[in-house]
Amino acid sequence: MAASFPKLPGYVPTHDCTKTDWKKVSHVKLEEVLNPKNTPPPVYKLPRKPEPQLPESKDPKSMSYSHTQFTNPYGGDIKIKYEPSFVKMDKQVLRFYAYFQEGVAESKLEAHRIRKLTITYYLDDSTIAVSEPKQNNSGIPQGDFLKRQMILRSDGSGTRMTPFDFVVGQDAVIYGRALHVYDCDSYTREFFANYEKPQPEAEPCPTDVFNSTSQKPTVSHDRDFAEHYLGGTRVQSQKQFLDNDRKVLRFYAYCEDRPVVIHYFLADDTIEVLEVHFSNDGCYPYPTLLKRQKLPKSGEALHLPGQAPLVQEYYTAADFSPDKPLKAYSKTFIITGVDPFTQAYYDKKFSVKFPTSSLQPNMPSEPAPLVIPPYNGFGTEEDSLGYVYRLDPKPPKKDFFKYVDNDKVILRFTARMNTTVPEDVERRFIISYYLADNTLSIYEPYKRNSGIAEGKFLERGRYTNATGPVSYTHLRAHETSLHLVCRLLLEKKKKKKK
Repeated sequence: MAASFPKLPGYVPTHDCTKTDWKKVSHVKLEEVLNPKNTPPPVYKLPRKPEPQLPESKDPKSMSYSHTQFTNPYGGDIKIKYEPSFVKMDKQVLRFYAYFQEGVAESKLEAHRIRKLTITYYLDDSTIAVSEPKQNNSGIPQGDFLKRQMILRSDGSGTRMTPFDFVVGQDAVIYGRALHVYDCDSYTREFFANYEKPQPEAEPCPTDVFNSTSQKPTVSHDRDFAEHYLGGTRVQSQKQFLDNDRKVLRFYAYCEDRPVVIHYFLADDTIEVLEVHFSNDGCYPYPTLLKRQKLPKSGEALHLPGQAPLVQEYYTAADFSPDKPLKAYSKTFIITGVDPFTQAYYDKKFSVKFPTSSLQPNMPSEPAPLVIPPYNGFGTEEDSLGYVYRLDPKPPKKDFFKYVDNDKVILRFTARMNTTVPEDVERRFIISYYLADNTLSIYEPYKRNSGIAEGKFLERGRYTNATGPVSYTHLRAHETSLHLVCRLLLEKKKKKKK
């Protein structure tokens, strides 16, 4: 409490506001009191006094340079060996046990709660700390109830509380809360016996509904200890673990047409169910369908968190049968086979024949034939095919090596129209085929007195005819009614003829 006030005159709880004399304490008084606060140190009749922790006399050889050169100005050696009060009262603590009743609102199970506290009184500086033991599932933030500090009496006198304010069977008021002291430890009783004020006998601490219902019955191990002490057999669970450690029974089963693997651990009679996944089975690859645990035969009555587990039967190795399905938490598992170890185990111990098998992946359905729709004219044909093969298409890749090898390699042809129109019979064209990207362009040269403007007749691009895209083979010289009548005139041949 004192630490929460500013360090100014008038703000400290132990400060005397009526004091007007602020003179310094004389050295004679300090030598008598041996306390810079000019107050006598707290002296108590301790039951067991601590051993004095006084330094031994130093060897002259171990003295520092200042000890050998600078002697005591008052002459002689210092013979008074002073032990501070915080050393005398170190680890001298009184412990009291108290409780108070706290109401519980909006609960039909209990109307109040008995909260047990431990009051610790430090004799060194007359400070008090209050703590509350932690309880599982209490719903109350327990631990430090009141941090270590100096506490004033509740009568308004302004004086601090002393050890004699705590008496067994009476209430101690701390910050307006009445704590009923019902017991103290043996050291505290010896402390008060030295002052001829013994503490009364301990009182029984009342119980509440929470403490009476949350206590679990303790299991007696006297019989097991006696068997071990007399050289008897091991405990059943320990013997089962040592005999069957790392021995697992494996069952192959199906649950809702999905393959699973059931593992039964003989060491502790626990069961786990694992999912089996194959490539492209259409299921998310969760590894575990049921984590390792004891599997109850009836999964309807499950205990809630914080509730005592219900007594019920669990599956054992004798409950597995090749003709009987396994039911676990409203799911049915049909066993189709086991591994060789499980088959030998049941044949030897239970005389039950299990077939050996393994889980086979489901055969994928035959893929439907891919039907490529006709080209609709938007974009290039490669871009349209990208939406056929992929849901998220990627840009078509170009043949880089073909582009480098055939860069600036152009095949040129002269052609005329396959028509009987007099104006178009004498028209001539130059067809340019680019081997780098399989594109085509047509140019119409100038002809005198033809009346037709020269220039580009067909933009460079990839074109198709009746059978497919135009390639170099389609531009060979031939005469048909459906295609252009082309005459192959390579530039090299022209130069040779000239």
